[in-house]
Amino acid sequence: MADRLFGTSGVRRKVKDINGEFVTDLAMALGTCSKDEVIAVGMDSRESSPRLKDQLSVGLNATGKKVVDLGLAPTPTVAMASEEYGTSVVVTASHNPPEYNGFKFWDRGRAYSPDQERYVEEAFRSREFRRVKISETKAEVVDYLRKHMNRILRKVGSVSNEVRVMVDCANGAGSVITPSLLKEMGCEVKALNTETNGVFRHGLEPTEENLKETCRLVKESYVDVAVAHDGDADRTAAIDSEGRMVDWDSFLSVLAYGRNRVVTTVDASMRVEEVCGEVIRTPVGDVSVANAVERENADFGGEPSGSFIFPEVHLFPDGVLTAAVTAKMVSENRFYEILDEVNEYPALRVKIPCEETEKTGIMASVLKKARRLDYELNIIDGVRLSSEEGWFLIRPSGTEPFIRITAEATTKKKLKEIVKEGRELLDIT
Repeated sequence: MADRLFGTSGVRRKVKDINGEFVTDLAMALGTCSKDEVIAVGMDSRESSPRLKDQLSVGLNATGKKVVDLGLAPTPTVAMASEEYGTSVVVTASHNPPEYNGFKFWDRGRAYSPDQERYVEEAFRSREFRRVKISETKAEVVDYLRKHMNRILRKVGSVSNEVRVMVDCANGAGSVITPSLLKEMGCEVKALNTETNGVFRHGLEPTEENLKETCRLVKESYVDVAVAHDGDADRTAAIDSEGRMVDWDSFLSVLAYGRNRVVTTVDASMRVEEVCGEVIRTPVGDVSVANAVERENADFGGEPSGSFIFPEVHLFPDGVLTAAVTAKMVSENRFYEILDEVNEYPALRVKIPCEETEKTGIMASVLKKARRLDYELNIIDGVRLSSEEGWFLIRPSGTEPFIRITAEATTKKKLKEIVKEGRELLDIT
């Protein structure tokens, strides 16, 4: 059986496995399935991205599509372009290492649904492509960065008091927009890692390990806050003025604070319930969050990985917008005031080896035993058991041969107890 074409966030592969024929076939599959006459294409700053973008355009042209070239642009910028053109594609592997690249498809401001991905994959496998010659194959170059910035400026506005912001662009696509946007908002900006030549100064995922040097520089630079992007700037981390990375769940809680209805994932902290009205939980993944925000008419959505959705602006994760909102909150003396109110609880994440073929049977057994326990049960993505004192989630990895236990409790003693219960459900002591 052929490897699945789409993963949890588009198509991602090692560059050595993405040859011209693969890209052309993928583009022709998309061109065959899309009903839009014009398709917008953007890319991140990886060394391989210009080649892949050009090959993608050739394949789209072969199906009769005209291409709008957005150039180097963050994923949220390309997503926003799909609101105008209908279909857009960004060449990116997001926070994956530089030896990877990939493609993420957008349809009218939404990431492609599983059904849309299936149609493209079926066309890709069959190679039954629409083939139409068009007289003009040169792509129209459009600067969508300015449109993206203008929307954020209209919705967020200028800072009320001067704020000093450090922004680590990770040598990624955020380099071409976030420093300029923050300056236009009235911030004093110190930008790091803004060269976009395909050389990355640190890992592209905004983790505490990858941002060690950035945290050190924050302490030395006397800035009020720092923000850090991943490779395609759809995610953002925050670093406080003391050079400490803000915990993902705490950052989520600060942004969710005071809102009436918030969507987050099953693996997010229980502290979110303490800072807002109603909390709706979804399976892990920004597509699930975005769909629920729209369906439930929520005020905010996010997951504890730096992926946040502000529906008053649009319905997709936007790290550039998150940076702007963070700077605005700091300027209004709200960010740290709220952060001080957010509780932090003991938490633990355990990875347990498990072969792919065994996951279904093990999870069925876990669910059967979980139903007998005196917990609130949630089974939308794995098995989540919760009480007033804590919760734990047993969930198979979608990408690795592991089952994960994620747990959080009001005390370390209770945390130890519920992790033990999770291991017992898995028959692991």
